[in-house]
Amino acid sequence: MTDDYLDTMVQRHTDRYVTRYGDDPYTSCWPWAQAAFDWARSNENLAFGLRHAFLHDDDIEHLPAAIAETLRLNAARHDNPPGDLDLDNARRELGYWSCNSAGGYPPPGTDGWPEPTGPYADRWRAAFLPPCPERAERLARGADSVLHSLLYVVAAASPQRAATAEYRLRTYGTTYVALAEAAPLLGITEPVPVGDPRVYRSIKGLTAVPAPGRGLRTQVASSPACPAWLSRRI
Repeated sequence: MTDDYLDTMVQRHTDRYVTRYGDDPYTSCWPWAQAAFDWARSNENLAFGLRHAFLHDDDIEHLPAAIAETLRLNAARHDNPPGDLDLDNARRELGYWSCNSAGGYPPPGTDGWPEPTGPYADRWRAAFLPPCPERAERLARGADSVLHSLLYVVAAASPQRAATAEYRLRTYGTTYVALAEAAPLLGITEPVPVGDPRVYRSIKGLTAVPAPGRGLRTQVASSPACPAWLSRRI
């Protein structure tokens, strides 16, 4: 992936997303992030829980912003709505960006990594500005821990998980655990826009609806340069 692509990726996705949905993608990612954070605080002793993230005390208040950002950045990489994001892929995204020197990623607050707009923009700025690589890396570890724990629990939800995986594999030739599959566990009851609602019809408690103007884009795990702590967790 070239630097030129990275320098425009997030803004191009934001422009498309606002046209489709009317909101900044960060705004759409926030309810997922807050729900995942609240769930993780109640389940800190899971195998990949927050107790393993080695956060500073003052990092915790910024963790919902970090989770929302790893979802937003991953949505930009794959041009998918939040519900269709591969949890195993999305959990790592902020780790790539927080170690920007490893892969040519732009720093936060620049044209290549622009601030979001909308009601949670102040929370983003409090977490990521002024740029502090050490804190950004800690927040990336925290977001990874939350989503990794969520992935672990959702992936074990058979047989409805198995039916979803089988349909996605048979229809699209790939399979993964999507964020939408976590909606019932997180208490998210609103309709979730996705590329192909049929993928999720076996998930009890989830109302999947067609995302406007698009079908499902299958995700292929990318392999950008990543920091050593993230490599060890993959």
